[in-house]
Amino acid sequence: MTLGEYIREKRAAMALSQPQLAEQIGIEQSYLSKLENDKSLPSNDVFRRLLNAIETSLPNFVAAFSAEELQQLTAIADIEHFVKQKNQKQQRHSAVLVLSLSFIFALGAACFYAGFQALCFPEKLYQYQSQGVVLPGESAFVFTDWDRYFPISMGSDEAIRQSINAKAEQEQLMYKRLAQISELSFEHKGEYYILPVAGGSRTFMYKGGHKVERVGNTVLQLLGLFLMVFSTVLSFGRKKLYNL
Repeated sequence: MTLGEYIREKRAAMALSQPQLAEQIGIEQSYLSKLENDKSLPSNDVFRRLLNAIETSLPNFVAAFSAEELQQLTAIADIEHFVKQKNQKQQRHSAVLVLSLSFIFALGAACFYAGFQALCFPEKLYQYQSQGVVLPGESAFVFTDWDRYFPISMGSDEAIRQSINAKAEQEQLMYKRLAQISELSFEHKGEYYILPVAGGSRTFMYKGGHKVERVGNTVLQLLGLFLMVFSTVLSFGRKKLYNL
């Protein structure tokens, strides 16, 4: 659409003749005829009076034209200013959108990496086992080292017999005290750790570990993949939109 076509269309919609519209604008009919035939462009003052006469706001006027058609009308100061403001606003929105999409993509990549590397939800499960309660004053490793304190005597037969009996009695005592419990942890606590309990403490010894699948890591990977694809699709959509 050209400016002349727009004026003729509005004049017809308002059922006004050329002389009537020219009078409302405050210009000569011959000048209005030139405008309607696209042989001239109005000054900024005449353009403002034209909008008042046809009861149209500047945004509504601009909305009736394509970007290429508006470019031909930027010789009119109000239109040039409006188009510049619109372009600047679009550029700001575009910059914010680019930053937002970049952040979403980076967040998605971080989520995917965290899930893939099991950074938030460790997948190795460690087993620790305690043989029983260690009494106050005893070695933390009494259940494994107790026999060191009952060596077999190398003296007389009687001494040997007594040392064997003492060791056997201690072995039975330690057997009665056995109360094994195991704990599983996703945190490696070293080769052993000591936990205070009623009547003493328990020494938990490391027994090994094995890998387990954790739903949290799968969710993180899926979420990360979704965010990366989502931001990429929006980015291509933005480029296509601004190239129209």
